Amino acid sequence: MIDLHLLASAVLVATAGTSLVLHLLLAPKDSQIKLPTATPDALSESPAGSLRDDPFDISQPEDTIEGYPIYEDKFWAKVRLRKHTLSATLGLVFVFQEVSLGWSIVELDFDMITVDVLLTAYAMYTYIYATRSTVHTTIDSHVNSLIHLSVLTLLPFVLLLIVSIIPSGPPFETSMLLSRGKLAYFKYIVELLWPILYFVATVVTWTTPSGPALHFPPEDIYLDKTAKQRTDPSQDNVCGYVNASSWSQVLFSYTTKVVMFGYASQSLEISDLPILPLDMRGVYLYTKMQKIMQSVKLRWAKPGSGWQLGWRIFRANAGSLIALASLSAVSGVLWYTPPLFLEQLVKYLESDPERKDRSWGWALVVGMFLSNALTVLVTSQLWSLCSSVIQCRIRLELNSILFQKTLVRKDVASSAPRTGEDGSDGAKKDEDEDFASKAQIMTLMTTDTDRVSDCSRSIYSLVDVPIELVIGSLYLYKLLGVSCFVGLACTVGFLPINSLCAKITVHAQEKLMKARDERVSLMNEILGAIRMLKFMAWERSFEKKVLKVREKELKAQKTSYMIGVLFEAVWDGSPIVVTLVSFWHFAFVRQQTLTPSIAFTSILVFQEMKFALHTLPELALSIMQAFVSLRRIEKYLNGAEVDVSNPEDQPQHISLQNASITWPQHRGVSASATSTAPPTPRNKFVLHDLSFTLPQGELSLICGKLGSGKSLMLLALLGEADVLTGQLHCPRSSPNILAYLGKDRVVKKEDWIVKGVVAYVPQSAWLRNASIKDNILFNLPLDEERYQKTLEACALLSDLRILEDGDESEIGEKGVNLSGGQKARVSLARAVYSRASVILLDDVLSAVDAHTAHHLYHECIKGELMHGRTIVLVSHHVQLASSGAGYVVALDNGRVIFQGDRDAFQASPVMDSLAHSVAINEDKVTEEKEGLTIEDLEDEPETSTTGKGSEGTPTVAAGEGAKVEHKAPRKLIEEEKRVVGRIGRDIWKLYVTACGGSIYWTIFTLSMLAGAVSPVVENWWLKTWSGASAEDTASNGVGYYMRIYALVTLVGLCFTTFRYFIVYSGSITASTKLFKRMLESVLFADIRFHDTVSRGRLLNRFGKDFEVIDSQLADNFGRFVWYGLAVAAIVVTVTYIGGWVFVPVACVLGWMYYQVAKVYGQTSRDMRRLDSVARSPLYSIYGETIAGVTVIRAFGASSKFLRDMIRCADTNANPFYWLWSVNRWVSTRFNLLSSALVCLTGLVAVISPNISAALAGFALAFATSITGNILYLVRRFVGVEQSMVALERVKEFSELKAEAPEFIEPRPPASWPAQGSVVCEDLVIRYAPDLPDVLHHLSFEIRPGEKVGILGRTGSGKSTLALSFFRFVEATEGRILVDGIDISKIGLSDLRSALTIIPQDPVILSGTLRSTLDVFGEYEDADIFEALKRVHLIPSDERVVAEVAESEAANENVFRNLDSPVSEGGENFSAGEKQLLCMARAILKRSKVLVMDEATASVDYATDELISKTIRQEFASSTIMTIAHRLRTVIDYDRVMVLDEGRIVEFDKPSLLLREHSSKFYSLCKATGKKEFGALKKMAGL
Repeated sequence: MIDLHLLASAVLVATAGTSLVLHLLLAPKDSQIKLPTATPDALSESPAGSLRDDPFDISQPEDTIEGYPIYEDKFWAKVRLRKHTLSATLGLVFVFQEVSLGWSIVELDFDMITVDVLLTAYAMYTYIYATRSTVHTTIDSHVNSLIHLSVLTLLPFVLLLIVSIIPSGPPFETSMLLSRGKLAYFKYIVELLWPILYFVATVVTWTTPSGPALHFPPEDIYLDKTAKQRTDPSQDNVCGYVNASSWSQVLFSYTTKVVMFGYASQSLEISDLPILPLDMRGVYLYTKMQKIMQSVKLRWAKPGSGWQLGWRIFRANAGSLIALASLSAVSGVLWYTPPLFLEQLVKYLESDPERKDRSWGWALVVGMFLSNALTVLVTSQLWSLCSSVIQCRIRLELNSILFQKTLVRKDVASSAPRTGEDGSDGAKKDEDEDFASKAQIMTLMTTDTDRVSDCSRSIYSLVDVPIELVIGSLYLYKLLGVSCFVGLACTVGFLPINSLCAKITVHAQEKLMKARDERVSLMNEILGAIRMLKFMAWERSFEKKVLKVREKELKAQKTSYMIGVLFEAVWDGSPIVVTLVSFWHFAFVRQQTLTPSIAFTSILVFQEMKFALHTLPELALSIMQAFVSLRRIEKYLNGAEVDVSNPEDQPQHISLQNASITWPQHRGVSASATSTAPPTPRNKFVLHDLSFTLPQGELSLICGKLGSGKSLMLLALLGEADVLTGQLHCPRSSPNILAYLGKDRVVKKEDWIVKGVVAYVPQSAWLRNASIKDNILFNLPLDEERYQKTLEACALLSDLRILEDGDESEIGEKGVNLSGGQKARVSLARAVYSRASVILLDDVLSAVDAHTAHHLYHECIKGELMHGRTIVLVSHHVQLASSGAGYVVALDNGRVIFQGDRDAFQASPVMDSLAHSVAINEDKVTEEKEGLTIEDLEDEPETSTTGKGSEGTPTVAAGEGAKVEHKAPRKLIEEEKRVVGRIGRDIWKLYVTACGGSIYWTIFTLSMLAGAVSPVVENWWLKTWSGASAEDTASNGVGYYMRIYALVTLVGLCFTTFRYFIVYSGSITASTKLFKRMLESVLFADIRFHDTVSRGRLLNRFGKDFEVIDSQLADNFGRFVWYGLAVAAIVVTVTYIGGWVFVPVACVLGWMYYQVAKVYGQTSRDMRRLDSVARSPLYSIYGETIAGVTVIRAFGASSKFLRDMIRCADTNANPFYWLWSVNRWVSTRFNLLSSALVCLTGLVAVISPNISAALAGFALAFATSITGNILYLVRRFVGVEQSMVALERVKEFSELKAEAPEFIEPRPPASWPAQGSVVCEDLVIRYAPDLPDVLHHLSFEIRPGEKVGILGRTGSGKSTLALSFFRFVEATEGRILVDGIDISKIGLSDLRSALTIIPQDPVILSGTLRSTLDVFGEYEDADIFEALKRVHLIPSDERVVAEVAESEAANENVFRNLDSPVSEGGENFSAGEKQLLCMARAILKRSKVLVMDEATASVDYATDELISKTIRQEFASSTIMTIAHRLRTVIDYDRVMVLDEGRIVEFDKPSLLLREHSSKFYSLCKATGKKEFGALKKMAGL
């Protein structure tokens, strides 16, 4: 044994030497850092918020620290006490070691002298190092010394323990026996003390914390809403890993706090979870990744190949990936240590069946336990690193750089169609992904990033699997000789099958993902257009459309499942064939004896190799899927970018020189530098040869007919369009200017406007899901006086008085709860309040009525707040807007037809062509004020202010009036509900009934039982074979045993495969039923539901939750059942063999398993719920940013939104990280308990002589497998519960309050309404029982074919009245009759399909012009073309020839081609063109009753007049109710209705009302000015 001691001593001295070298090279200076911070390299040290070189550098000082230490003095006092204890313990070791050395010298035992000299040197070094560490006062030096001491104390303890359990006797037994007298016994006692003292030292070092508890302000990392939800009062809220002891890190004990808190609390909140370490936080990872993206390049990598991005991800995570590879190599070796000890133990039982000498038995049992425990600890660290750390980091890194790219990438999604929908573009799409759809960009940020990060969970197999296969092959050769190679050769035959299965699986997965993307994209569009669907009664039609796509998706899912079943069969079958062939060759061909030690060890090794072989195709599949996503992400990252503004090099003027401009196109950043201008496709609109300079500090007007290129002009000024030739100069906001300006809490009035800052108001208002006040302030500090002036200038005061919560009222997603005019004015107010010196306004006057437009122009655009600012206004209100314009540019079909000052414009024929047919000039402001508006009549004391008077008391009064009550504002978008506690019985029942009936579950039960019994029978027969005597083997022959073994294993394989088939069949059935149920529930839910639930939340349920139900729930459920049955079979088998001794111990271990599982289950379930809920805000900010990226860039809000997104990502990453950490926590404890169970089984076998070697091998093989089975049982059960969370969420939205029935018998005649008469009797409407009435006892009658205009101020009830005709709001009292039929007595589908509405916000679906206008293929092309002519989108026949003869340079009319693409939301058309398309759709439908809600607000006046004529012609016999802001639209109608506060104040012919000078209609018309008033009177026939 001296040689063994000498080897151990040499190892210890080498370790001490290595420690010394590392200490000298790497030890930090004590003065360097006082807190654990990560760093300098990754984060910028420049102050946050300043205008730095990189405007996307969003790091702040707090982003560089782990946290702030708490109770630091107590920590250092505790550490010093521990280190003094450690020093004293190691001092004793050193003293005793010197005594031992002296004794060896006295005895002249030269071998022992050598050993003692080495051990004394080691003890001296360890003692000195421990003593020196007591003076450390910084975290880095403390951590460094703790790592060294942890190794220096653990290693001698382990080595001495190993030497001690060698059966030949205790350490140094030889020297002890040669000694004499008391000194000999003294030395023996000293030698026994060494392991004890080293054990004490190990406990002290391994339980010493590495740092003080830390606190990090939650509001600095989480969303404000999340930070406020914190219920845990403790201050130490930073992940315990950063200050945990070595023992805590190895056993994940720092997670125990989270587990127990989750178990004890009623409901866990994200802010209750510890904040992640610094190197897991979004800003740190984004900053590090951004630097790598700029500095790291692979020269040979082709752009878009994925290699470049893959290499950058590797560089960003190099340290963790290298550590992962090292742990993988170690684990690959450790996997085979338990089978090695099993083999030796069974060999020992074979050689000593009577247990005469049990010393080797004890040693091997302890070795088996230690090898299992060590394997558990190493693999737990491996899994923690790849799943908790690397996976979470990669997700954050990719999300942040994708989001940052979206903030600078040209918005091609708004100007391009979707492709590949019908499969025709499929191949091209795969080859050259252009991300033309916003849904595709959303998929990148969700699905693709998840695919890449999920790959990290299996990437370790690249190192682990080859090592396992090599070692396993060598081990099998040792056991079976050349027979193992004969068996392994069979695996070669399975490789092509595996390869084929992998290819088919990849293909099936691609089809599945494509179908899933198509469904999610369709659902996204449907949910965005849900109002239109309900107006048109298209719910059933679109339900069929979605279900058709869903059927295709589930077909792909079923194919994927079936391929997976065959793959499982190949996987399960390959080791069976290998085992059979190997045993056949070993026993039958070579005539060797198959002993229990060989048989059962071979089975274990084959099982281990089975996992390794199976992992390879899985790994290949995972890597291929990840690589596809890497390619897609890299192509997106290579997309064309807008020019980022440099604050130091800003032009102060707006000018164009020979500029030709087109919509942004798909060009990568790596495009050739030689191509100065990209070719322009013929279907792209182009502005040609623009040359003008706009005056600074004045208003400039851009006007022109519909589709002339006005909006494109503004986008070009913002840098959002492509300049093909020439030059364009315009100030642009720096991406971080809003974040920078938002830090100025107090700003002097004269310093408010900042040169070079831009604000932009788009034609379609973009609003955030926040309060009105937050939307207006837009991250700027509140200046109360300026804010109140802004509200007044934008005519919002009266709106705020109507709203219950005033300016604290929450705006729904896309502003659904505001009228079109309110949305436009809030959007305008944001620009007015901003600190921009340049303001670009795109048609802000079209969405409001005449008197409000007048107010906005004179009080806002030409008011005090806009004084000195450069304003570029796009408008059709040329008469109003040109009156105060310093410069006017008129466009027509992409060319300038006029540019010059106001006077020249008003004198030119261009103005006449753009103005009303009755030519009128605007009067002076003073003349306009002679008449009063409807709002003035109601609110004169508060709102009728002029000029400088707006600074007086009326504004203050109005402001105070808007906020009389200070109560918490109501939430429009409700917080997402999160169920607490266990999964309810009703959820389980729902899934069980959805899968199938009693026949299905009977077959399911039988197949599961058969699958569970088959492994027991296999191993029992193997025990019978290997334990058979020589006589039995000779009489029966090896073939007999072989044939039965083959039959049993193959039948077992059939049962195993069949149970997969049963489970997945039930899953497809359940998915079909559940989806249809929820889809129907959501489509037919009342409109209030869609207004109060964000689209991101709905998409989360239709997307991620159904992905879980489709792909994970069945797998988790099925495997939970069969792992449960497998554990039951193992426990029964081992108990049967072990006898009564095993029963109480098994009960104790079972109770421990249950306690751990119970605590883990609840916490893990809550984590999954938190993860699901935290994903919705992330999806929402993705969608919000993608939709409003132009506005965000214009305001310079990019860095602010990036910071907000990273807060959302951090909020989402936290439960995701802890979900995996809790998994590791339970895995480690379960596997250690299972190691104890294996040890217990081994002890019973060693103690009981009546247990044969074959029986012991049989029991041990089963006990070893319980390690994985119990863990997987609990994990799959929790997986089922976590998957059931998705079902729980789906069930919630499957039981929504539905609208009234679709059909009510008796149904109205098919021709209804034949006349179009409308009678309203005593109608009262309120939106909810607890809210006040909106319409008060309205009674009126509209005769068949009559045209009625509906007028009134905002909030007067115009839109509510329109909605009541379609029963979006049900009558509280009274009724509406259409052609004598009470509409409340007929079904909604019959009602809505018979009436037609053209809403103010036009909604068109993506696809082609044909599919947009004729959604269900009901009309001929000729009818569609005729409708387009009627709305003047294509010219009449007489003009066609002339237009064709025009210059080739003229822009092509896309409406002539019905196959012209329509992008998502119709965003490649202007708002006016979309309104006209909706009008064309209405013309095709030709209803008898037509409701128009500002249907032509966004078109120019000339086109509006043409449309009015069309309406009179096309709907001559129809009843029309028109809500209009333009008085000319309704002045020639049969009657007009004026509403005020939900009551009819006037309802008569326009001519009669104009004769009555006291009428409100008269006041409204007179407020437009004398000339316009005269024109209105003339048009009314007066």
